[in-house]
Amino acid sequence: MTTALLCTGWPRGIEVALDRLERDGRRPALLILPDTVAGDREWTEAAFERFGLPVLLLPQAEIVAGRLAPEGRRAVRAAGVTALLVFRNDGGTVDRGAAVRIALSVPVRELLVMHGRGDVTRYGRTALLAALFRDREPGRGGWRERVSRRTRGTARGRREDAPPAELFDPVAGRHLPRGGDFAGVDARGGLDVSPLGFLRVPGMAEPADLEPSDRRRVIMLGGSALYGLGLPDNAATVPARLHRRLAGADDGPEVLSFAVPGGWSRGESAMLLYRLRHARPDSVVTLSGWNDFNTLFAMDLVNGPGAQVLNWTFSDYHHYLRIHAPHEIDDTHVPFARKPSVVRSLPHLDSAVFPRSGARLRGSQWLDNQALMATVCEQQGSHFVCALQPHSLLQPALGTEFTRNWVTSHYDFAFTGRDGQPGRAELFDAYADSIASVYQVYRQGLAELSARFPTATFLDLSTVYADEDAPCFLDGVHLSAHGADVLADALAKALGQPTADVPRGSGTAPSRTADESGGTGSSTQGAAYPRPAAGRRLSGL
Repeated sequence: MTTALLCTGWPRGIEVALDRLERDGRRPALLILPDTVAGDREWTEAAFERFGLPVLLLPQAEIVAGRLAPEGRRAVRAAGVTALLVFRNDGGTVDRGAAVRIALSVPVRELLVMHGRGDVTRYGRTALLAALFRDREPGRGGWRERVSRRTRGTARGRREDAPPAELFDPVAGRHLPRGGDFAGVDARGGLDVSPLGFLRVPGMAEPADLEPSDRRRVIMLGGSALYGLGLPDNAATVPARLHRRLAGADDGPEVLSFAVPGGWSRGESAMLLYRLRHARPDSVVTLSGWNDFNTLFAMDLVNGPGAQVLNWTFSDYHHYLRIHAPHEIDDTHVPFARKPSVVRSLPHLDSAVFPRSGARLRGSQWLDNQALMATVCEQQGSHFVCALQPHSLLQPALGTEFTRNWVTSHYDFAFTGRDGQPGRAELFDAYADSIASVYQVYRQGLAELSARFPTATFLDLSTVYADEDAPCFLDGVHLSAHGADVLADALAKALGQPTADVPRGSGTAPSRTADESGGTGSSTQGAAYPRPAAGRRLSGL
């Protein structure tokens, strides 16, 4: 059956969709993308030339509404399409009602809706027609699952393809996963998350709830590097490694990592302030910095011009300007009319409109949120450890050229030239310079925070891999198993605890204990800002 692929965002995970079609014995014939995400057709086609798929760009409004214009429907029919596979990726969502309308308007004989882990919900022609005419709420265009009165509100009456029940934190603005149903984050589905939302650690006795406990407890917050994106299983992640290092003679503390790929410091601080502080942790560890930087970098250079800054609103940005760059406010006459187009342009405004603030403005959000978390921990007697995460662009010996090649190939949409003209790879240099300047602001801020919060520990782990010979990164940001081992060792030492002698990786090379690794300021362990001797040490940890 000839199948068209329709992605509602930039299809970075297209290989998963193609693998699914291959397993089902289907032939892919066309890739349909929103025009606002993909941009020009010529260089978009070049980006997917290796898959042998022609690209059809359709207006995003038509795809979102599920109502294709006649020329769009004719273009799909011209490809001989008999089935449609809809999947979500960067910057998009899958609306089942819109997908049904598109499938019927083409028309196709079969609709496949692919979920995060590659699972597919199939709708045949009869099911499509029934869904269109039976399950729409009368007089309205919204999608409504038809449920009888007798079963309404019961498990039987729930939408058959609804996502599993999740814990939603309205302040952090995100869903917390329940068990293995955390789909759409780890495409390979190799990592397991507990029903309480923390990454499972093999061999660790898990708490039944997050109520205060007599057992030692370490809570970790961060993004995809801490989550372990790209690692084969839970045992290879930083939290699992840290648990083994802290285990000692007993089974060690509870190491509960609530890291989420794409997470940044605002969500982390909100999670701690409104939910996790009530768990009364002995220690709180944050490993972050990169996502905060990347949020405010020129996102259209990295993720395509359809990308938007979703984390900040107009009011957020104006608030930070008033605090950190009041002179820019006075000098600027930009008509901030609260227009979405202005908000989407905020990454550019750092340099184009506010040239004197630059990296300081970008770095302020991360530092302010670290200060908030340090305050919370200080008030309730928890040891706060703030670790600035590493990135390979900061390590010339470990992969600047590799990362340049990876960025220019992985983000070929943004960096590949067209019409015989040079591409935009030269922007990589500006990208690297921006990282270096923001990280320098981070370091300066950590030194100031260390003076403000003497009982906390602030670590600059951006150079933690300086003396490592083995690859520590998978792609410039996410860690290899060896990189996770080294980072966990540094964090274990920062916690000031005796550590078990756990071999790194496969066990062929014994790890260094805290005393053997050269002290707090050694290049292997990263730079730690001075912590007074009177600082709080965890009781029993």
